[in-house]
Formats: sequence, structure tokens, C-alpha cells
Amino acid sequence: MNIQALLSLLHLASPGLPIGAFAYSQGLESAVETGAVTDERSLHEWLSPILSHAQSNLDIPLLRRVYTAWQADDLQQVQHWQQVLLANRETSELVQEEQKLGLTFHRLLVSLAVDLPVQARDFSYLVLFAKACVHYRIDIHGCCSAWLWTWLENQVAAACKTVPLGQTSAQKVLVAMMPEIEQAITTGLSIEDDVIGMTLPAFAMVSAWHENQYSRLFRS
Repeated sequence: MNIQALLSLLHLASPGLPIGAFAYSQGLESAVETGAVTDERSLHEWLSPILSHAQSNLDIPLLRRVYTAWQADDLQQVQHWQQVLLANRETSELVQEEQKLGLTFHRLLVSLAVDLPVQARDFSYLVLFAKACVHYRIDIHGCCSAWLWTWLENQVAAACKTVPLGQTSAQKVLVAMMPEIEQAITTGLSIEDDVIGMTLPAFAMVSAWHENQYSRLFRS
């Protein structure tokens, strides 16, 4: 990867990217509320199956397909895979997160002079993330690495606020899951069309419970 592509990748993966991702916990806040996540060990145990099943069986294979569709300027395929993505976001909060982050990311890409079709106003975060990677000539492995690292870092940051988890413990979780990210990418890039999807009942339940949680810091 050349230096400009690498810098663009670091930019897209930065927690300082102004799209509001810090406002979402993807159900982690409810997992803390119910006692499923209480410390460094239980956080790792919570995140590991989400990475190895949800991310590697859904997000990564769809990221690859949308990335390829953007390369071919095939908007029909882009829209098709976005429908598959939203159909697999199991709660209203997860759907809204995908769409709202897409809106803010779209505004950012427009301000950065990324060439986008008119239809892109309705595209979700993952779909536009793939477009940004194609635009900045980040290869698919770099694209997937940035996507997963952004997800993991956001989850750990949410745990620091809700468990609460100390910064040293947070770093230990990040480092411990690095090999799992590599495996998730390898698995996700090999998934065939007819097995894309995921079912994680506990993840779906805490996300649904969060919609009615009495007191909360995060939007999901």
C-alpha cells in the first residue's frame, strides 16, 4: 500500500472522523446493564462472537461485494447488497444507526469532493465506506481492516464509559483481538452469496432491549 492510500485508510479508521459513530454502542450498553459485560474478560467474550459471526459472515462479505460493485460502477448491485445489509440488521436501532451514519458520512464525502451518484444520498454507512475506499485506492484487505478496527475501537470506547473499563484494560482487549480481526477478514472474504447473514440471538435481544432502556448514554 502506498503512503497516500495508507494515510487515507488511517483517516477513514480514525475515531475523530466527524460522523457521530461515538454515539452508538450497538447494544453493548444493554449488555453492561444486564451484567453480561462487567470487565475486560467479559468484554472480550462478548465481542469475540460478534466479530467471528456477525462481522465475518455479514459485514465483510457485503463490504467486498459492494466494493467490487463500486469498482464496476454497478449501482444496481450496490443497491441490491444494501437491501441485503439492512434486512440483516435485526433491530430498528441497528437499521437507524446504519442509515444515520450513512447520512453524515455522505455529507463528509461530499465536502471532501468524493464523486458520488445522486442515489448515494440514500446509501448506508457500509456502502459509502466501500465507496470511499475505492475512491482513495485502498485495497479490499485494507478496507476490511479499517472497517473492523473502527467497529472494535468504538465498542471498546463504549465499554470504557459504561462498564466502566480502564484505558489499560481497553488496550489489552484491542491487542488481544487483533488476530481475530485477521481471521474474520479471511473468513469473510471467502463467504459465498447464499450463506451471507448471521443469527446472534443475544446480540439481537440486547439491541432490542436498549430501545426501551430507562437510562442510557448511547443511541443504540
